[in-house]
Amino acid sequence: MRAGAYRERPAIGPVSKLFYRVWSHRLPHDFEGQVAVVPDGCSDLIWAGGRLMVIGPDRTAAFPALPAGETVLGLRFRPGAALRWLDVPLSELVGKAVPLRELRDDVRTIEERLAEETCSLARQALFRMWAENEASGVADPQSDMEALFDSLGVDASPALSGRNNFGERTLRRRSREHFGYGPKTLERILRLQRFLRLVRQPGDLAVFALEAGYADQAHMTRDVKELTTLTPKEIRGQICG
Repeated sequence: MRAGAYRERPAIGPVSKLFYRVWSHRLPHDFEGQVAVVPDGCSDLIWAGGRLMVIGPDRTAAFPALPAGETVLGLRFRPGAALRWLDVPLSELVGKAVPLRELRDDVRTIEERLAEETCSLARQALFRMWAENEASGVADPQSDMEALFDSLGVDASPALSGRNNFGERTLRRRSREHFGYGPKTLERILRLQRFLRLVRQPGDLAVFALEAGYADQAHMTRDVKELTTLTPKEIRGQICG
């Protein structure tokens, strides 16, 4: 969010069956450097570089190669929904950016139409209409996995998160299929996301550490830096700068 214009909003209407966020990122024409994309436990469908791409879930920060002036259009899959649409376990996509045509053989027409469209707003509308049509034909996402994801995202206590609704082996298998990694890794990433929400408001980092679910501030500093390459202090400086 520190480079160019990033916009994000909830997905509404038919497209929300498959996706829960709609976003775009327009880089300035004089952009130089890197953009860090920190892990959030999610996967995305994007239009960038003239093709549709599936961005798998990350374990640590990714640094995509984005040219100056590029506009990326994105749709973030609902937790547990990508598996139903792609028919590929998310564990096979961790840390990868895969051209959609490698996973689906019916996307060349929409890619050509998107590439031919010169108006940015018209391209966004076309992208959304195609996604709505895709969402209408997909099986309903597994609500129990989305509920697990949501509970881990807001509750720092594993005992209260809903993970006890599954047997240990079943939880590990289904978590890898739907989110890309096991529940402990997912829990760690969603704890990072809790910290990122907290750090947008005034307050003490030591307090944020406890509220997010870390043992203490030192634990938070180690974990956040390993996942993002940045310290909590550096992140707060960027967000609040």
